[in-house]
Amino acid sequence: MKRILVLFIGLFLYCRPGIAQVTVDSTIRLDLLKSPASPAFNILGIAQSDIERPADLNAFALSIQNATNNFTAIPESYAFQIAPFLMGRKKYSLNQFDNNQHTFKQSFQFSAGYTHIGPKGKEDVDSLKTTKLGLGIKFSIIRPRWTADTRNKYTVLRQAQVQLIAELRAYEEKHPQYALLKEKKQRLQLLEMKDSLNEVQLKEFNQLIRDIRELEENIGEDYDDVLPDGAAFAAARKAATAFKTERAGFFLDFSGGMALDFPDNRFNNSNVYRAGMWLTGGNENGNKGISSLFILRYLYNPTTLFAAPSGLLKGGKLSTFDMGGRFLLDVSREKFVLSAEALYRSILGSSTVDPSWRLVMNAEYDLGSNRKLTFAFGRDFDGTISKGGNLVAMINLIAGFGGDRKIAD
Repeated sequence: MKRILVLFIGLFLYCRPGIAQVTVDSTIRLDLLKSPASPAFNILGIAQSDIERPADLNAFALSIQNATNNFTAIPESYAFQIAPFLMGRKKYSLNQFDNNQHTFKQSFQFSAGYTHIGPKGKEDVDSLKTTKLGLGIKFSIIRPRWTADTRNKYTVLRQAQVQLIAELRAYEEKHPQYALLKEKKQRLQLLEMKDSLNEVQLKEFNQLIRDIRELEENIGEDYDDVLPDGAAFAAARKAATAFKTERAGFFLDFSGGMALDFPDNRFNNSNVYRAGMWLTGGNENGNKGISSLFILRYLYNPTTLFAAPSGLLKGGKLSTFDMGGRFLLDVSREKFVLSAEALYRSILGSSTVDPSWRLVMNAEYDLGSNRKLTFAFGRDFDGTISKGGNLVAMINLIAGFGGDRKIAD
């Protein structure tokens, strides 16, 4: 198998030798990250934004969050997300992401989160800190289609791929060793047509395979040297840099998860801290203008913890229902995004705890190459933890890996 590096910035071209012709499979590395969306952070109650924006997934993503000591301490909250169906052997071509045929597999993600902080209002009190582990899943029920701009950019990218393949084949035919390569392939094809091979023919067959592989490698290496000077390479590089998925329209996602608490920070002693499920939906407006989102969320808290002057006080079982909305403004084509989020929490079947609300402002900056830095500031829910409100102030770095996509089948 012969691999030829076509675009050093992310567009790769793979050439597999055949008997009569070369079959080409190309892959482009995409910048897929939008607002950090981790159901594990959500179920732990430490997410920057509870209302998650829909996004095409990386195969793997990592979040590192700092929310203590004026951001001077080592981060104590981490999460990772895995898209298992995008890590398998089946590689979806890029155009297959612009339909709903494979929506579940392409959008399904599993996430896990870890945090070691105290209860709300006393996150930095070492004696009250406990280890918590969150597990979550998420998938799309309704996913918006690509915008016209994204489809146009895909067409340009596909045309650049065709030109690149044509240039490769034209170069092969002009190469000094191409005639010899063609001759050996024809001889190999004749041997393959025989029902059986004697010892001499079998030896020739194996030698032909080695010779063909060596000749194709030589041609490929020579092509790598002249590739950057070609017009097709320049066009493909430009198209790969410009392409970024943008979706617009109504969406609906399902999320669910469970969080475990380890009160003495030992993994052989744990209890369920929280469990729940929620729907996130709204209208995605692409990488410009205002996008509007909403959430409907049910959470079950087997044991409610209250931060009191005397320490942690345990309350009874508590179920809550959250509803709210979020507005996002893409200031500069997703390079810089501002958002405002408001949620109202009602307590189900109990009058012990009053309803509460959460209001958070969020700023997101795109660092490029599947890296984003976000900052959140606002007021967290106060009803189930402490009276008087809790400050939300945190910085989050999220990095995505495995954003490679085949251009076409």
